Amino acid sequence: MYRRIPTAISRRPRVLAVEIDGNFQSMMSAILANPGLATAHQQLIPQTNKTTIMKTPDWNKSDIVLSTKGHARRINNKVNVPMLDRLYPVVSLFALAACAEATQENTFAPGDVRLSEQGYELHPVTTNLEFPWQMQVLDTGTILVTEREGRLRRITDGQLVDLPLTGLPDDIRVDGQGGLLGLAIDPDFNQNRKIYLSYAKNIDPLSALAVIRATLSEDEGSISDASEIFLGEPRDTTHHFGGRLGFLPDRSLIITLGDGLRYMDAAQDLTSLHGKIVRINTDGTIPADNPLIGEGSRPEIFSFGHRNVQGLVFDAERQILFAHEHGPKGGDELNIIDPGNNYGWPEITYGINYDGTFISTETHADGMQQPIHKWVPSIAPSGMTLVNTAAFPEWRGDLLIGAMNGPKGRKLVRIDLNDAGSIIATEDLLGDLQLAFRDVLSTPEDIFLATADFDGAIYRIEHAD
Repeated sequence: MYRRIPTAISRRPRVLAVEIDGNFQSMMSAILANPGLATAHQQLIPQTNKTTIMKTPDWNKSDIVLSTKGHARRINNKVNVPMLDRLYPVVSLFALAACAEATQENTFAPGDVRLSEQGYELHPVTTNLEFPWQMQVLDTGTILVTEREGRLRRITDGQLVDLPLTGLPDDIRVDGQGGLLGLAIDPDFNQNRKIYLSYAKNIDPLSALAVIRATLSEDEGSISDASEIFLGEPRDTTHHFGGRLGFLPDRSLIITLGDGLRYMDAAQDLTSLHGKIVRINTDGTIPADNPLIGEGSRPEIFSFGHRNVQGLVFDAERQILFAHEHGPKGGDELNIIDPGNNYGWPEITYGINYDGTFISTETHADGMQQPIHKWVPSIAPSGMTLVNTAAFPEWRGDLLIGAMNGPKGRKLVRIDLNDAGSIIATEDLLGDLQLAFRDVLSTPEDIFLATADFDGAIYRIEHAD
């Protein structure tokens, strides 16, 4: 169903943005990621001319927004797609791709076993998840997984339990990239049953990243005693929340915070929490040895100059904290995080604006850290794990990173590390399957992959016979 979007003005209809797997992209980046859309973009114009429902005199001044799901989703009219007040269902991306005869067509159903040409199989653990975001596995074998739509789910004995866990906050804002996000298990969980959740908190009309600590019930069906231990900087955007959680050996909690998209300059402002990685104690207090205490900065800050950190892993053997973050158009980064360091955004970057203009002409500056690896074009990295799975001894100690819908995304990336944590090589995996991965988790028994889709799934990767 086609609808006119009255606030957009152009000389002829043009595709301004596209929703792919629940994430809005500019048409420019969408075409780079999905070459078939370039043809479809051109073919859609005459089709629209024939089938437009609202044939008003100025219909040809409208922009067209494509949606994979055919359902309306409110977006902030000042973020990402600045000329739109709301997203209307216009046309299915899948129908559009078929119209364009896209070269890479995925005909698998979510429940199918998928065989990669590299000799790996993806076995479905569960389907019917909505935008799965982060997984954790308990000693009982239960998989807990957050859904961005505001639910915490569990997979027990290989089956997705129908009812979500109860006891979650009632102020989760599911909007844009916001919702229920990160999940971490307390290092002393077997004694205290504590878990930690990050989410976009509704502070109407604003929102902010919040982190709660709660107790998981013995039957794993609910959480209780939830208390807020951290609240980030309020913002009037619903993008770039960060939200990944992790623990250091001293049991302090690391939290990643994005720049809110519109507040990129605040990533260099030590009085702001935008674009930061912070460190707190599990009760919400500030560790006395945080690196910037007493320098006029927010005492929570552990590192700064970040855009939108979406992967976080502490390597206990090498004693290294790894983090990766999204660049803009190009310039995704993998970094080693050291306390007090400045990672440069937006003063230095390997990316550019989505319209092709420069954010900065500099890629290096004194006092600002260089990534240990960068991706140009972008892969949209999300999720990261350190491999310790018995069935993959050749990957032990390496990083696995999920890639979503970047121009070079929809794959798994292996980072081969030496004993010191330096990169030996990188390897792209599962790219022929064209799946967008939101999260990846290695346990001693299995490696799990969660897709980034509205109709999301969790897979277990195995060597093919």
